[in-house]
Amino acid sequence: MTVSSDRFLRRTFWGNAAFSVISGAGLAAFAGPFARAATDAPVSVLGLDLALLFELLGVGVVAFGALCAWIASRPELPRGLARLIFAADLAWVAGSVLVLALPAAWTTAGIAGIVVLALIVADLAILEYLGLRKMSAAN
Repeated sequence: MTVSSDRFLRRTFWGNAAFSVISGAGLAAFAGPFARAATDAPVSVLGLDLALLFELLGVGVVAFGALCAWIASRPELPRGLARLIFAADLAWVAGSVLVLALPAAWTTAGIAGIVVLALIVADLAILEYLGLRKMSAAN
């Protein structure tokens, strides 16, 4: 693999890392206000209220961003982990669709937030797919 064959994917992972750390930290820090804005009624999933769920999700997204940064910083991109990140982004988009199907009283702001984040993650997944294809073609 040459430097030019993985540059696109490496930059995509750096972008994913930045987006994930910033959005995850924001979600964790403002979990309560986001939860109140996202639904008309209190929502509980597996006994956890939505604010706590958002806080935990935000921390997880920050950790995911750290993993993306670690992958991007490697001298040689670990192909297996790169594919795992791609799969996780696809799972996020699918999970977003499922969340919207939950019998919750989502507000317009809640629906918009879920959809916008899913679209950004879908865009990152497309870029990752293209980068993985380009990397495979170079080998």
